[in-house]
Amino acid sequence: MSGWHLTPAQAHDYAARRTDEITAMSVEAHLMHCPPCRSMLPADEEWLADGWASLRDVVDRPRRGVVETLLSHTGLRAETAKLLAATPRLYQAWLGSTVVVLIAALAAAHTLPRGSLMFVFLAPVVPLVGVALAYGRGIDPAHTLASVTPMAGQRLLFLRTCAVLVPALLLCTGAGLLLPHTVTAWDAIFWLLPALTLVSGSLLLGRVMHLSVASGVVGGLWVLGLILVSLSGQGVPLGVFAPQAQMWWGVLLATLVGALVFRVRVA
Repeated sequence: MSGWHLTPAQAHDYAARRTDEITAMSVEAHLMHCPPCRSMLPADEEWLADGWASLRDVVDRPRRGVVETLLSHTGLRAETAKLLAATPRLYQAWLGSTVVVLIAALAAAHTLPRGSLMFVFLAPVVPLVGVALAYGRGIDPAHTLASVTPMAGQRLLFLRTCAVLVPALLLCTGAGLLLPHTVTAWDAIFWLLPALTLVSGSLLLGRVMHLSVASGVVGGLWVLGLILVSLSGQGVPLGVFAPQAQMWWGVLLATLVGALVFRVRVA
């Protein structure tokens, strides 16, 4: 085919799609290596412009996901929304597991005599587990890459923590409202101060060790505290979540937050 070239009539028939399949294949193979014959074909400038525009839209401007779009609509900046949307897959698995666990806790509360204790034990720990799975080396596959960006460090940790706390608090509050003995708003959020205290403690301890390890230590202390309260003969809800105990949770939370802010500023 080296000495063969298209005639104007053949080029016109090919462009009008009036050639048979075998001839069309031969023409296309020839056009790949023959600029003079390609120049004989009419060009649709509008079609070419639309094609390049569509290509640039896919390559240069990738479409945002559902989560990123929703976050952008809340008023967050584009880079912040993208960063929050790019949470580790373990965090996403935690979110789904949280829904399952809370449903199981509600089922136990409505069917077992002391089933509400399952929610009492779990609610303060749910945000803590989420924080442990939302940031850090070994958790986030992109941690090394993200660590050299301008948003790395404390800002990224703060954003990821907020991304965990908001859905965790909403889910636990919703589950608290569905408990069988919930009458007032207090009955649904009695776990809130302990949960925030545990998260603050893990963030502060995370300044000196891996965040997931720090969360594990704080979670272990929480379980140990519940065991000690139970062995003391007091009911777990009364001893740990009673109104008189909430003042001490508030003091401890304020102390931990103050220490955390101080450590971040002097770092």
